Amino acid sequence: MARPPTQQPIPIDADVDSLRQRVADLKREIDVQAAEATLARADALRYRRYFNLAQVGMAITSPDTGWIEFNGRLCEQLGYSPEELKSTTWVSLTHPEDVSLDLDLFGKLVKGDIPRYSLDKRFVRKNGSIMYGNILLQGVYRPDGSFDHLFGFLHDITERWEAEKERLALKQEIIDAQRKALRDLSTPLIPVAEHVLVMPLVGMIDSVRAQAVLEVLLEGVTKHQARMTILDITGVQVMDIEVTNAIIQAAQAVSLLGAQAILTGIQPRIAKTLVDLQADLSTVMTLSTVREGIAYALGKLKA
Repeated sequence: MARPPTQQPIPIDADVDSLRQRVADLKREIDVQAAEATLARADALRYRRYFNLAQVGMAITSPDTGWIEFNGRLCEQLGYSPEELKSTTWVSLTHPEDVSLDLDLFGKLVKGDIPRYSLDKRFVRKNGSIMYGNILLQGVYRPDGSFDHLFGFLHDITERWEAEKERLALKQEIIDAQRKALRDLSTPLIPVAEHVLVMPLVGMIDSVRAQAVLEVLLEGVTKHQARMTILDITGVQVMDIEVTNAIIQAAQAVSLLGAQAILTGIQPRIAKTLVDLQADLSTVMTLSTVREGIAYALGKLKA
């Protein structure tokens, strides 16, 4: 009967050294994991500190879950407590007239057409007041490219916005004043005697200026209680049919206010246009010069 082969004894020292090496390896792995966890906690604390100390509103939101996180500055800007803000959404905080543009851009952000966008818009604070804000929204995407959540910043630009509105309003006032000054210069109305007005027109007459002539003339007749108005077109060389018709209508409108219109200084070209128009001048006195017009007006008033 064969004897079993003799087994070699396992070296105890070698086994102990192997275990010691394994323990050392495990210890190093644990130290690395602990160090990584410590760094992660430190990063999180540092992030949280910066998040809370930021002087702009910051938020992380998701279309599915709503607010994920936001800082205290955002609460201050909008006038909500943290608990109150959790029950709101970006849309509910946005002024109704500004929602559509914001939603259009957000839709492009979700689809990945744009990675981020910046927009000036109005927000409604808890107390109902309006805050003008600039939002910068950055999309965050999963490895497969699908949208996950967004990171947003909100800057309060109310003071800047109000200053810009005031600047634009002042600019418009200046434009309106300049326009009125030009209108007054281009359509001067001169009281030459009690109840007698003269409007000398010089230069090119277009449809806009013709409308100004009508407005100034009618306002002047009412203001000065005029009974005679002289519209002198000696200095007007060219008028098209539309403008000529407008001038005649202005003269006729004067008669509706109880004053007589006198048209002076008609040039041959304009006379031809009046004939071509078959203009009704039955209510309008026509004279050659403004001097004749004034003499006629004063004579009628004395009669």
